[in-house]
Amino acid sequence: MADAASSATATVPAPRPAGAGDNVPVDSETIRQSYEAVLSASRRLASEDWERLGGLLRGHVQLLVPELAGVEPRMRGEQRRTARHVLAGTRHRLAEGIGTSSKGVWDLAIQCRALLTLHEHPGPLQAARPVAGVRS
Repeated sequence: MADAASSATATVPAPRPAGAGDNVPVDSETIRQSYEAVLSASRRLASEDWERLGGLLRGHVQLLVPELAGVEPRMRGEQRRTARHVLAGTRHRLAEGIGTSSKGVWDLAIQCRALLTLHEHPGPLQAARPVAGVRS
């Protein structure tokens, strides 16, 4: 299984750092490949594989958090409550610092999967509220 994870990370380009530019597109397939490499990996991966996968996931999460945070206010009902919960949990984990242990990277993969799922399936959205003082 180590070969599968290594080959998966070899084909996954490194994410752009947070703040590297506005409107960085979300590459759902690349993100999916990254978290699936972790979720399907054996716990016996080499430490450098955990570090590489953890770095990829950290970049994906740093891209997805502001994307989801921008949509969350327009989400409705249970989908919105779930988005708030996932965003809070992800921010907490990032603030604590995610290590490169198999458990830390596994937890980050779970958060990444939740963020991507909510990003892709936000449910019906409310109309955006106009900004006060701005006229069309």
